[in-house]
Amino acid sequence: MDAPRNLDVPPAPTPFAKLAAAVREIDSASRFAILAIFIGWFFVDTLTVRLGSLKHGMRFFDISSAIADPTRIFFGVDGSLQRLLFGLVSIACLLAPLLPHWRRTRIAWLAYLAPLVLLVSCGALLYSKTSGEFFSAPAGAGALGGSVIRFANNLVQQGSGLVSRHVSIGAGGYLAFAGSLVLALQGMRQFHRHAA
Repeated sequence: MDAPRNLDVPPAPTPFAKLAAAVREIDSASRFAILAIFIGWFFVDTLTVRLGSLKHGMRFFDISSAIADPTRIFFGVDGSLQRLLFGLVSIACLLAPLLPHWRRTRIAWLAYLAPLVLLVSCGALLYSKTSGEFFSAPAGAGALGGSVIRFANNLVQQGSGLVSRHVSIGAGGYLAFAGSLVLALQGMRQFHRHAA
């Protein structure tokens, strides 16, 4: 006579169990890269401002405020909903490399590029915001009005050149950029490996 069989169906894995399994599948280089990005974005200054003995830093999760208003680089950031939302976007980009370990598709490996895309996009937006014209001439402005606006823009551009010498990329920016490059390389390697 056959032994009785257990007909109990194992419970479906919870989302947390799936997430834990995905984390275990990530290689160690990618784990260290994610950790480096996390530290660089949330705990170390991405931009530093030095004016004489005054030193002020800005972390990456505050960069959305600086993109909206570049003067925030010098005067600090207040707590806002925009800051919270950008922090959530940053965390989503940090968790994006879990996607190919959760969804088994080749295209999911491109999620490893998310931190680098966010970092480069924010840098480009901040650069374009601070290097463009600050004042625009109204549609009905005459020659005198246009000359005044051009003069004001030239004055601001010269001033921003002086100010830009006092703003530099901090250790958090370098740490996050290096981690993002490592993740991007790992993701592209896996993307090409799963091509066949």
